[in-house]
Amino acid sequence: MKKIPLFFLLFVGLWSEANAQAMFNARLRIRKIDCNAKIAQVDVDVRAVSMTDNFNMGDANFRFSYDNRVLKNPLLKSQYRFSSEAENGQEYGLQNLNGSTEGQSKGLVSLNLFYTGTGKSPQRLTTDWTTISTIQFDIVNTTTASTSQLTWYTPQTFPKSGLSQVLPTASGYDLKEVYSGQFSNASLAALSEACPSISTTTPPSNNNNTAGNSGTNPSNGTTGTGNTTSPNTPQTTDPTANVPDRVVVPTDESDLAIPEGFSPNSDGINDKFVITNKRGIKLSLEVYNRYGGIVYSSADYRNDWEAKSTDTGKDVPDGTYFYIIKLADGQLYRKAFTIVR
Repeated sequence: MKKIPLFFLLFVGLWSEANAQAMFNARLRIRKIDCNAKIAQVDVDVRAVSMTDNFNMGDANFRFSYDNRVLKNPLLKSQYRFSSEAENGQEYGLQNLNGSTEGQSKGLVSLNLFYTGTGKSPQRLTTDWTTISTIQFDIVNTTTASTSQLTWYTPQTFPKSGLSQVLPTASGYDLKEVYSGQFSNASLAALSEACPSISTTTPPSNNNNTAGNSGTNPSNGTTGTGNTTSPNTPQTTDPTANVPDRVVVPTDESDLAIPEGFSPNSDGINDKFVITNKRGIKLSLEVYNRYGGIVYSSADYRNDWEAKSTDTGKDVPDGTYFYIIKLADGQLYRKAFTIVR
């Protein structure tokens, strides 16, 4: 059997990669709305379209528009990938962000990535969604009653978004344009609903304990420090795991503190289910018993639930329950908690 020269195999490999029709998808995703600080954060995410489309990221330019009657002053908050500021990003320069306006209502953001390496260690883009960076805006109008769109400029528009891949060559590397797939826009919630007044989201202090105060610990019935937690993915026994169209999205632990339990026995301590909402953002609450039946729901929760059934108005029994909490910016949590009187 005749042997194939090694240099020929290397040539074929380089030729195949250079002629592969790589494609990418991009999306904008609301990361956080902070009504108290009056800021909104947006993530820029990308991924390869298919396993055969995985490629090494080169230069890139991502452009999108926003309503500058609602948002202003975009800044580059964090750089996660394809940047010298990010882990293993030594072959990339710092990202930069440019902004401009079009008329009285439209702002334009341009996020730029730069490949500055030698072609030896570029970062690979796979089919997993990768967050490139977080862009932060100032919220300048909280009275708007409609959603606000953040909309891509695609390769078919002007100005356009696009990126290139790094292709190794005998002398170093070349940059080749990557075909675009889908661009997913983001929708900012109506801020008149998402940001109620701060006074209505401050936990009541007349007969409730929040994190750090002493009182009855509902998890063991003893006196001590009230425990709160930022929730994570529930156990498989959680009946809310079967609730459709629910996606758990992580957030900063300091933003939301949720009790692990409470003791609604009318003694003036921990009588209500109090959520410390430091962002002042509107949230909804659903509570399920361990059989999967819903016992309480509120589309605009105000820290006023005293463990009474929404249907009957009577006290629900002591025991383990499960909550689903959804913030107006789309972040959602579910976990078990305990009621002990």
